[in-house]
Amino acid sequence: MKKAFLILLISCISLLSAAQKVTIKGSAKYYAEKEIGAWVNTDYISNIQKKITYDTIDVKGDFLLEFNSKTIQYITLKIDKNIASLYIQPGMNYDVIIAAPDSSTYYNKNREHDVSISLKQTPKTEINSLTMDYDRRFDDFLSVDYKSFVSRTPQAKIDSFRIAMHSFYSTVSNPYFNNYIDYSIAAMEKNTKMSDKKLFATYIANKPILYTHPEYMNFFNSFYKQKLQALAMSKKGSDLFFIVDDRGSFVAAANALKRDIFVPNDTICELVLLKGLYESYYDGTFKKTGIVAILKQMTTESKVEEHKLIAQNILNSFSKLQKGTIAPGFELPDKTGLTHSLDELRTKKYVYVTFFDKECSACMEQMKVISSLKKTYGERIEFVSISTDKSNTELKNFQLKNPKYDWLFVYDNTGGQLKKEYEIISMPAYFLIGPDGKFVRVPAESPEGDIEQVFYDLTKVRSKLHGVGDKQNR
Repeated sequence: MKKAFLILLISCISLLSAAQKVTIKGSAKYYAEKEIGAWVNTDYISNIQKKITYDTIDVKGDFLLEFNSKTIQYITLKIDKNIASLYIQPGMNYDVIIAAPDSSTYYNKNREHDVSISLKQTPKTEINSLTMDYDRRFDDFLSVDYKSFVSRTPQAKIDSFRIAMHSFYSTVSNPYFNNYIDYSIAAMEKNTKMSDKKLFATYIANKPILYTHPEYMNFFNSFYKQKLQALAMSKKGSDLFFIVDDRGSFVAAANALKRDIFVPNDTICELVLLKGLYESYYDGTFKKTGIVAILKQMTTESKVEEHKLIAQNILNSFSKLQKGTIAPGFELPDKTGLTHSLDELRTKKYVYVTFFDKECSACMEQMKVISSLKKTYGERIEFVSISTDKSNTELKNFQLKNPKYDWLFVYDNTGGQLKKEYEIISMPAYFLIGPDGKFVRVPAESPEGDIEQVFYDLTKVRSKLHGVGDKQNR
């Protein structure tokens, strides 16, 4: 009997934790025939995103996204550089409208822009309805009590607001939303006179780490900002420089970090260490070799799966491609089968490399601009477009349909290896390589962006500073 009950209990738990389908049906008329993708943060330390599904918006502006989810997630819908965000709940269907870019703020098409999104017929208890309703109350609270925040004496009012909000939403049995309230208030309190000890006791100590909750991780990142660096600069943590720079030891670094009173256990310690190493890679506190060594250890030695993932994400974010480094070489065939190498192309010219595929609408739009750039800068700039489509036949057909595109097209026959070497996550992708084989721009600006200014600066005729007969420079 007990065995049967146990099997039933396990079955029920599996059912509850199983992923459920999420459907987002939408209208985005301004973006007809463009690709729309749903993206989610893989973690909130590195902030690396992954695409979980996509669709092509039809000529009427309609699209349909379907995927499975086990938990509430904050996702971003991306159409080229236009982004709109919303929460999704497992098992829910969403009907959304994505607005065109706001002309008053949409200045640069090559940078990401937020566009408004509206949800139709969403229940009041659904997470988006709850957060939007709460956000209005939060904004009203800040606008009314702004003076108390300027004087930095708002704690009594914050406490009253917290009590009022939990009372108002007392019938909502949604832990995700309740944490949304608590950690949005916690982030606000972090900017007041509330002591770190009280913040820690209230929001971190003996509380679970909510790895996928943006509000929690926003507060966590704020609270532990520069914590590793500050400890290294203090007397009790000065050995951290030796531990990271010379030993590159994960265990020793974690043990040293535990000396901080706000690092109470192994799990928090590892997450704070990950955050600190990520920050330090760019601020120069520790040697990069030591940081990389510890992160590599954490990908295998950490007992927390989330931390292994974060460590690997951080390592992936450390690009090997930087201005002044040697660009990965290639030898690729054109539509006739004749191969072209980067070494040959760069001998006398700068090389502007584009990675594309014919299904990428943004790629196709940028092709039109490359034509005009080639007319102006073709003598000094070699334009090369690398097709990542499935076969060279697709490249041949593309060129037959577009004879006006008269620069060099080649086919990536490396099975995706070249994309890995150029660290390409999405397309189109652009790189500018100098005659010495080194990156001049990585990634480079798009054809429609500021790359023309770069071309002009590289190719303009420079006046003589002390030339004979050069009257302007005498």
